[in-house]
Amino acid sequence: MDTRKLPDLAGLTKTSPAKHVGNLRRTLTVGVVTLEVVPSPLPLATAAAITELARLTALSDGVHPLSERTLLHLESEHADDAHLLAYDGEAGSDLIGYAFLDPDGSAELFVVPSARRRGIGSALLRMLRDHGGANLRVWAHGRLAGVDELASRLDLGVVRELYYLQRTSAEAELPEPTWPAGIELRTFAPGRDEDAWLRVNARAFADHPEQGRWGRVDLAERMHQPWFDPKGFFLAVDRSSGELAGFHWTKVHEDEGDGPYGEVYVIGVDPDHQGTGLGKALTIAGIRYLQQERGLATVGLYVDGTNKGARALYDKLGFTVAALDVQFAPR
Repeated sequence: MDTRKLPDLAGLTKTSPAKHVGNLRRTLTVGVVTLEVVPSPLPLATAAAITELARLTALSDGVHPLSERTLLHLESEHADDAHLLAYDGEAGSDLIGYAFLDPDGSAELFVVPSARRRGIGSALLRMLRDHGGANLRVWAHGRLAGVDELASRLDLGVVRELYYLQRTSAEAELPEPTWPAGIELRTFAPGRDEDAWLRVNARAFADHPEQGRWGRVDLAERMHQPWFDPKGFFLAVDRSSGELAGFHWTKVHEDEGDGPYGEVYVIGVDPDHQGTGLGKALTIAGIRYLQQERGLATVGLYVDGTNKGARALYDKLGFTVAALDVQFAPR
């Protein structure tokens, strides 16, 4: 295999920002590697190839290089998404690297382990900078070795931390949830609860850069996934008004190398009900469902590094840090 390092691509990949990629399609061939930027939607075969390469990379690295949102965007059309492809040879040959750029500037990238140390990651990151500009925000899942050095070379600094926490059933037994007065719990009813859930989700995550902007399409994409189960999607309802007060959406990962495990997928409380203990009750109820009813030994969740209140609660419930994702942005 030719292992010559790619030349410095700065200045060779200049294009207009990707917030309007529209009909953008750009191909750049340097040495034995071809870099291509294409808009959404990706051809199904290309999307499948990226998904499989990401899976294999995760098995090698111990952490998945792409988020659920990116994986879902591979399979469908989303206006102004940009997909950056790195081929070992001409475009359409062996795919060895990939980067995703959302219109809001958030991005992810990976290079397959066998093709690393050839400058491909640097090239993809430079292209992300060229397209994303000052709005670029690049996630590094697991903060693997070499990530900080690469970011520093391109003058990127850490702007956000996302912790992945885990709890095993061997931890101290969970208490019974204590519900605020007037609250009753039921499960999500497809075809009935979508609008109410989207409204509370938007209110609960009004300041969240990703979760708060979910719309009908985002919800529908997840409801059509094999893992979706309304039995694990809990809604807290205000008995007097019938309005949704909060929710805990759980997720079960079935096809994993270490066996199935549960996830605290999303917890949200309407601002009118915050400070009542509803969030804690919903958290406990969902974890009890995953570990006691579903019999899952491990439950994981993601929490923003700035959410000190949630981290304190999870610490009391027996969660410990298992991994750290960091987000880089231009300095």
